[in-house]
Amino acid sequence: MMKKLLIIFITFFVLIATSTYAQDDTTVFIILEEVKELIPDILSMSVGVNVNTSKEVDAVNILGAVDKSLKNLGFEYRGGKYYVTKNCWWEENKQKCSGYKGSIHYLFELKEPSQQNKIFQELANFKEKYGEKMDFIVSTPEWTVSKKNLRNAEDALKIEIIGNAQNFAKKVSEKMGKTCSLTSIDYDIRRPSWWWKEEEVSYMMKTTKSMVEAPEPKKEEKTVSVKASVKMICR
Repeated sequence: MMKKLLIIFITFFVLIATSTYAQDDTTVFIILEEVKELIPDILSMSVGVNVNTSKEVDAVNILGAVDKSLKNLGFEYRGGKYYVTKNCWWEENKQKCSGYKGSIHYLFELKEPSQQNKIFQELANFKEKYGEKMDFIVSTPEWTVSKKNLRNAEDALKIEIIGNAQNFAKKVSEKMGKTCSLTSIDYDIRRPSWWWKEEEVSYMMKTTKSMVEAPEPKKEEKTVSVKASVKMICR
């Protein structure tokens, strides 16, 4: 874990009050930033399964069987949306159709790299069974930080910023001979980027019953930062 405190700049705006109390108020603006490195705990992986059959019902049944098999693995996932439609294309300004095509997509959130092997093994079994009727594509797997850990880190950084702002207000109070109080804190949170890369890797599985062992992506620390614009009034 690495933590940094960066005071980007400090700007003083002096406002002369015109109240009957004849008291000068000083408005102080500062920008504080806290940064933390997080260790990823989730292996995100996008999987797409495509089918091409002569009958519509066959396409639906294959996707249904794949869906049931993957769900039975018990892994966390999002998605599962699918479609089946006629396989059509244009040739010499005429539309031609032959059979049906379909697709289903998942976004798995795995806790262990070895779990991806179970997914690939299931898909390899279906590939062996259906041959050219089915293939699948896996978007580049990537280690990410779970939402729970990310939110906890963000909350901790916000609290640190509040403490640093309060300490700074005390120092300004001593320097100016006034009492400075925080009036507002506006946060700007910068989270790690883990959108899927545009490139896709297609895993071509041979028709064999040998176990599938996929590469394990390296865990690389992800950076989350919280920057805050702090306003205080000194009287």
